[in-house]
Amino acid sequence: MFKQAVKSDLSQISLTGMRSLVLLGLLIQAPRSLEEIKKAFVNYNIMEESNSYDILRIDLNTLRAMGCEISRASQKTEHKYVLNKHPFALKIDDNEFNALKKIFKKIKNRTEIETLIQYDELFKKISNNIVDEKMKQAFAGLCSMKSHNLEKVRQYNNYCKAHKKITIVYKSPASNEKEEMEIVAEKLMFKNDKVYIYGYDTNKKQSVMLHIKRILSVLCVKNEDGDETSEKIKARFILKDFTIAGLEETEKILEKNDAGYLVEGYYHNEFIALQRILSFGPSAILLEPEDLRSKVIETLKQTKEVYSG
Repeated sequence: MFKQAVKSDLSQISLTGMRSLVLLGLLIQAPRSLEEIKKAFVNYNIMEESNSYDILRIDLNTLRAMGCEISRASQKTEHKYVLNKHPFALKIDDNEFNALKKIFKKIKNRTEIETLIQYDELFKKISNNIVDEKMKQAFAGLCSMKSHNLEKVRQYNNYCKAHKKITIVYKSPASNEKEEMEIVAEKLMFKNDKVYIYGYDTNKKQSVMLHIKRILSVLCVKNEDGDETSEKIKARFILKDFTIAGLEETEKILEKNDAGYLVEGYYHNEFIALQRILSFGPSAILLEPEDLRSKVIETLKQTKEVYSG
């Protein structure tokens, strides 16, 4: 969090003020004992090992005088000082929160997993420093991965980056039965508040999209042989205009004409391609492949029948 101070630089500043700022940062992170605070101060080179703990008590009282509410160290707090409240907490109103929520909702389904995790960590930090309890909970609710084990998400993402061949036990939503599968991990994606792993089933010789919460265990991990890969769906379509999310990394503009933008995209399977084209609504006109065009038309017809009664 802090860099070690250089002794020659400290003569130009107030050591009490510096220690108070560092102490505030330490207590915001977690409750601390006097021993932990002194160890950190010595490490940052803003206190000598020989200095008395009374200096730390003065620093604590300095923060209290600034408006911080810090509990006394007791057996109840495991002999640590707890920062209950401070005047530097964030105040965010409903309009600011709703604007952020609207923007994030637009982009989160088009955002890489690593970036989503970073957003989650940022929202948690902001939430921890908001004064209003209701707004604190609202901000925590923005986290996309709040129902996922982040360590597992990171691990699956690493498998995909390295194109590992993994043997898993998967609980299918269709049959609700356990199934052992071997897949070449290709990409981790966030769709509709769920995390999916896209890959190639080496036994069925087809692309698959698996909800990672249905992966019960990973039995084996090994490097891909290189002779088995999924055949991605290539689609070309005219796009009249763009949404705030723009294009995905697997899509590119081939040309611009009077009708709009000619876009070429590659998708892990037909289902993903279909969902992507439909997500543009009337702004997209699918040109190829022909069989996917037929499925788009059929899907639109079925949707019309449902809503027309």
